[in-house]
Amino acid sequence: MLKKRIQDPRRIHALKVRDQVENGIRDFFRNQGFLETRTPLLVPCPGMEPHIRPFRLETGAFLPTSPEFAMKRLLVGGLEKIFQICPAFRLEPRSPQHSPEFTLLEWYRAHAGYEMIMQDTEQLFAHLAQRFFGKHAILFQGQEVSVALPWPRLRVRDLFLEHAGVDLVQAFNPAELTRECLRLGIQASPHDTWDDLYFKIWLDAIEPKLPQNQACFVTRYPASQSALAVVDSDPDGSQWARRFEIYAGGMEIGNAFEELTDPTEQRRRFIKDMDLREKTYGSTFPKNPIDEDFLAALEEGMPPSGGIAIGVDRMVMLFANEPEIDYTVWLKCDSKFS
Repeated sequence: MLKKRIQDPRRIHALKVRDQVENGIRDFFRNQGFLETRTPLLVPCPGMEPHIRPFRLETGAFLPTSPEFAMKRLLVGGLEKIFQICPAFRLEPRSPQHSPEFTLLEWYRAHAGYEMIMQDTEQLFAHLAQRFFGKHAILFQGQEVSVALPWPRLRVRDLFLEHAGVDLVQAFNPAELTRECLRLGIQASPHDTWDDLYFKIWLDAIEPKLPQNQACFVTRYPASQSALAVVDSDPDGSQWARRFEIYAGGMEIGNAFEELTDPTEQRRRFIKDMDLREKTYGSTFPKNPIDEDFLAALEEGMPPSGGIAIGVDRMVMLFANEPEIDYTVWLKCDSKFS
């Protein structure tokens, strides 16, 4: 007897939830006076993060890792409250929480900081939870995850001190952070950068300790992890980005910035990040071209703004109580391309 591989009750359930999630997102933002946008899927530059691998086409164009640059050009063009649900592409290993082709929700507010984006985020998840479950909580993998307002705001420096005994201000160079890794029993390589070591500690000692039964914001990231964010200096000289990530049900779901609007500083960061990529990966992971249209838009004048990218597929995982991302997409990307 032929085994049925397409017809799957688990997938059918998740896709019905997906339809409701996407409709709920649109209802929420339209009620808030946002305009839905649609930006190109063939772009001259996919993004400038040093560790994200893009898909490049034979024509030289890229598939976007995010619609961010295009949406910020719309902010410059005078649209002040915009959102988008769109495909994005990252050439990273497939896992239960990542597919090389995935769906992003992004929204931006002109004349707003990242605190306003936090409020939007809390309200969006509470709106969806109320719609699905009649309360501000989500049942995910046998545990109720509260999305009731307000969500905890957890600062990166405080989390490292509490869960790993590491002061990121004192461990300001790779040698210091390598010693901390060794103390924690985390393997470190002589070639690891400060950020490599940071992420090893984060993944091993910090992320597993984040609240499992409460959605939360992780805020104020090191300046080296703030390619597109405003950076502040504390009295002790340490620098922290106006950036936050969303965690719920043990998953990282979104990443937000209070947006950098200075074109000179933005170009400097782009060049620095691409030099880091070349130094770290060489010809196997070449530099991305700088998006001159985006920088020209910043020169024309982008208003102070806040913005965020959220993985829609991971949102569907939460609301469908589905632990594997592949069940949340209409059809799985062919494995030969990933």
